[in-house]
Amino acid sequence: MASFRKRGSKWEYRIVYTDRESRKQREKMKGGFRTKKEAQIAANEAETKIHYYGFSENGNEPVEKYFKEWLEIYKKPYVKPITYSVQERNVRLNIIPRWGKYRLKDITRSEYQKWINELRGHYSEGTVRRIHSIMSTALHDAVHEFKIIRENPLVKIKIPKDIEKSNKVSFFTKQQLDDFLSNTKPVKNAKYKLSIQYYVLFNLLARTGMRIGEALALTWDDLNYEFGTLTINKTLVYPINSKPYISTPKSKSSNREIKLDGYMIKLIKRHKINQKEVYLKYENYKKTTDNIIFHQHDGRWLRTNVVREYFKKVCKRAELPILSPHALRHTHAVHLLEAGANIKYVSERLGHASVKVTADTYLHVTKKIEDDALTLYEKYVEN
Repeated sequence: MASFRKRGSKWEYRIVYTDRESRKQREKMKGGFRTKKEAQIAANEAETKIHYYGFSENGNEPVEKYFKEWLEIYKKPYVKPITYSVQERNVRLNIIPRWGKYRLKDITRSEYQKWINELRGHYSEGTVRRIHSIMSTALHDAVHEFKIIRENPLVKIKIPKDIEKSNKVSFFTKQQLDDFLSNTKPVKNAKYKLSIQYYVLFNLLARTGMRIGEALALTWDDLNYEFGTLTINKTLVYPINSKPYISTPKSKSSNREIKLDGYMIKLIKRHKINQKEVYLKYENYKKTTDNIIFHQHDGRWLRTNVVREYFKKVCKRAELPILSPHALRHTHAVHLLEAGANIKYVSERLGHASVKVTADTYLHVTKKIEDDALTLYEKYVEN
């Protein structure tokens, strides 16, 4: 509650409050008001800010306290858990160790730019951009949402780019894909030799362009055998040192229904029968209680890191470049485009936000298609 007193011909207010983090008593004072009424109005505004935001004004808020409150109260309830975990980790491991003892108003553009340059010596361009995005967004909120600093000193900070960065995406040629898939089947001494799960999973990724998280989240209810379609409306998130959970897809356009080709329909039906055979063959291979299409031997969600490791083993076995499961998504897109598929169809099948994303990602392929089309046109008009 505020108290007021007259000093000479002017009035001032004094507000005593408890800091939410330290639980210590703080006070805020301001004078120079012509009347008590003016002081009361100003005190009411100040109390509202204190109780609503809990931040000190004029940039005096310690960076560590501000970021902890900002994350917990203003970010955690409104972003996906995986997004929050990435933000929290970057704040805890990078931002607070460097800036935690500063006050918000003490952060300068030149010192911050120097720090960003140093970060590029330890992290990739993408990682540094993520760290900077968190820091800049937090200070933007400090200016425009909480009004505790006058301006954001981090506007137009430059992130050093990779000196040599290839825009080409990694994918398998048709022959490489055949070699890869033929080496995916269980080897002689495999623990669960009867299972064709990975063969089916990698075929599905290569023939649909699904993201790995989308494929691992699939249940048998997502399949429609009558129409030969697959509904994609969720993704599996498997954070490091944390429990997996089902989340919404990457973007709104990622919610989609895609058509399966005849071979894939037969293969996934074979997988369903094979699952039952595996349950009978191996006593410790448990049925899933969640109707999951691809799962671990204990019935739980298949771990993304386990899939990646097995993928690498297959690449080595097939004597192919060591890629990641995401390369199968690129492979599907490239093969569709090379086969003459409409780029809008490819974009919708992949669940991209726009055709432009597809065109930019597969520029080397679309450029070849344009060149081939122009060659055909030239031949046509010359005859």
